[in-house]
Formats: sequence, structure tokens, C-alpha cells
Amino acid sequence: MKKIVAIIAAVAIVAFSTVTAFAAGLNASEQSVLSNMRSPANMKGNSVYVPASYINQAESYFNTIDMTADQAGRINGLISQGRSFLEGTGKASVSELTSAEKQTLLGYASAAAGVLKMSAAAGSDKSKVKIISKSGSVVVDDSGNVIKATGTESQLLSIVLISVLGGLFVLSSYGLIKGKRM
Repeated sequence: MKKIVAIIAAVAIVAFSTVTAFAAGLNASEQSVLSNMRSPANMKGNSVYVPASYINQAESYFNTIDMTADQAGRINGLISQGRSFLEGTGKASVSELTSAEKQTLLGYASAAAGVLKMSAAAGSDKSKVKIISKSGSVVVDDSGNVIKATGTESQLLSIVLISVLGGLFVLSSYGLIKGKRM
């Protein structure tokens, strides 16, 4: 009887201890958008880049979706239009832009986010942007927090099941050793 209980408990623990990991990586469409984001705008001889924290956060988000070539094409077009707009302002940096020029840039960001059914809003500094998912969670912002929480509730369920089964196994083994039945 002890062997049967031990075998059942071992099989159950192995079955419930598997944790699914999604590490599909980026597809070519997502890579093209990130590459375009990394290309600088030339503002009066100054190279202006999208902050690395934004790119890291976008990459983390892209790992959770499957962007199509059409979506990437539309987003890349809007990024290029925004870059051309910046270069055409005649300003040397983003901080020199007028409020109206910043609103125009926000419009490009909003349109690009809209391709993925998200929205864009001004960040804590009016020259920065935050991207908000359709569920309302912030996907990209200027907080500097580039670590995206991942995982599912099923992992917690697996841990609880492993603990309960392990505890039952220990209790049943102890009861069987002492000659008691549970």
C-alpha cells in the first residue's frame, strides 16, 4: 500500500509541478519596429534617440503579442513620419519643441499605438509619452521601470497543489508507518 501511495504521490507531484514558460521571442515584424525605434532623428546636427528604457519596455511587450507584417508596416511608417517631423522643426533637441509640436509628436505616437489597439498619453514630463494597453495597464512609460512582471496565476496554483500533495503524502506515509489509516 505504501508503494502505491508513493507512486501516486510522485506522479501527481511531477504532473502538477510543470510550469509553462512562454519564450517565443520576437518575430521579424517586431524586430523591424524595434530597429526603426533605435534609428536616431537628426535634429540640427544632433542625433536624438528614443530612450533605451522605452525600447526595452516595448520589446518586453512585443514578447507577449504576435505583431503582423501589416501592423509593423503601419507602425514603422508612423515612426518615420515622426522622425521626419522632428528633423523638419529646425530645433536642436526635443526640449526646444513648442507645445503644439509636442502635441503633433504625441499624435504620431497615438496613431502608432492605435495600430495595436492601444493609446498614448503625455508622460510625467510633457516631452515624454506613455503607452496604455486596451486593458488600461501602462505598457511603456518614463518611470525607468523596464522589468515587466510575467507569469500566470496557474503557477501559483501549481505551487499550492504541490504543497498540498506533498503534505498529504507526508501525512499518509506517517499514518501508514504507524499502522493508522487516514
